[in-house]
Amino acid sequence: MAVTSIEAPTSNTTLGTSLGDGNNYVSWTYPERMYSSGTNVCVASGSTAGNRGNLWSGCFTANIPVDAVITGIELVADVNARFGNAGSTGSTESLTYRMYLYNGIDYAPVQFLSTPFGGSLSSNGYELTLTGANRYYRNNSTGLDILAGSSTSLSGLNWSPYYQNNFGFVILTNAKVNTPVGILSGQGDMGLRVTYSVSSNYPNTVTGIAPNDIDEVTTVETTSILNRSFPNTWVAPIDKIYQFEGEATQVNPTSSWIPSNDWVNGNSATSGTYWGRSSNKTVKGWNCDFGSTPSSTTGPLGGVVIPGGTQNSATKYIYTEVSSGRNAYCFVARTPVIPTMNNESSDLTLKFWVHAYGSAMGDLYVYIDDAATSNHSSATELAAYESWSGFTSSSSNYQEKIISLNNYRSNTTDYYIYFVSQNATSWRGDLTIDGVQIIEG
Repeated sequence: MAVTSIEAPTSNTTLGTSLGDGNNYVSWTYPERMYSSGTNVCVASGSTAGNRGNLWSGCFTANIPVDAVITGIELVADVNARFGNAGSTGSTESLTYRMYLYNGIDYAPVQFLSTPFGGSLSSNGYELTLTGANRYYRNNSTGLDILAGSSTSLSGLNWSPYYQNNFGFVILTNAKVNTPVGILSGQGDMGLRVTYSVSSNYPNTVTGIAPNDIDEVTTVETTSILNRSFPNTWVAPIDKIYQFEGEATQVNPTSSWIPSNDWVNGNSATSGTYWGRSSNKTVKGWNCDFGSTPSSTTGPLGGVVIPGGTQNSATKYIYTEVSSGRNAYCFVARTPVIPTMNNESSDLTLKFWVHAYGSAMGDLYVYIDDAATSNHSSATELAAYESWSGFTSSSSNYQEKIISLNNYRSNTTDYYIYFVSQNATSWRGDLTIDGVQIIEG
């Protein structure tokens, strides 16, 4: 195993509505002080500190080898780094804080690992409320201290070295009592640390010798030799995952989720008036939520945790909201275009996780097409899931489904995956998918 040093961010972005939790986060005051030089390292939010948040990113450039397998990621602080309530906060005033990790595509909430004096944690550990002045979440020991994450955990996200330039973290305030003042101190003392191993896909390597000094390599297949002389020419294989963390929630049965992650939902993904699998059912888009769905005794209690299929109540998923007679509808959602493959001789696989607890569960069909809008008569059906077992309660684990896409490995044709659900028999039929992944290798 190898471990990077603590890597501070180099840029920041105001969160706005990107978390999709219903809040519009405005920027911390002077967020660049998290990483800029100078003596003033405080990032004060001011006296109206509710709903402030930034994504600090750019922690890595080429620190992590492109062929590495990332096994853990941590938010780490040195002795000078902290965040919490400033000294001007009143004794009964409070702020509530949350932290997220960002893999360049999606966000994942992370738990607080300790409870400082004057603080209280939510039952799931994802929110810390600090009451009174000079109350901080910080490194309470010498050296480096882990604020969140783990050297052996990916926090439910897929971390690819290909996106390392965008790795980052979020610190936000989402609730307050009266007019407390939040403060965040960094200036290079707070950042990310990654644990990784170098892939064993290339057991035969020549190191420590200039390429022009190598006369010949024999008895080794060329596909087993990694060219480390020109690492920037290596193209990362496809490893795309969608977990919907940055999406806005929508639970109203008469409305549909409006994607911001290049998915297409509902009628916008359908050519013609109906999908038309078995009858002319009205097309509806999937909905998006976290925690439990609005309908009792159906649906999950949160998004999927990969690997394993357990649930995280603070993470999101998309689902079929079949209340108010919508069980008679056909739900359609389409992925973005499948990325271009690095090697067309590699396997191409679709993986996703499904939760189907409910006494009136409908069916799920997966299609592929080279058209950006489609229907049953035009698309190719990849799989049909028309019966469900193993879901005994809302807390049951998700189940992983795996479909080969080897017949669609063309780098000259765009392909899209369509998820279609219909035939629920009542409001107890909310069907959920999450962790949609397209993998080459």
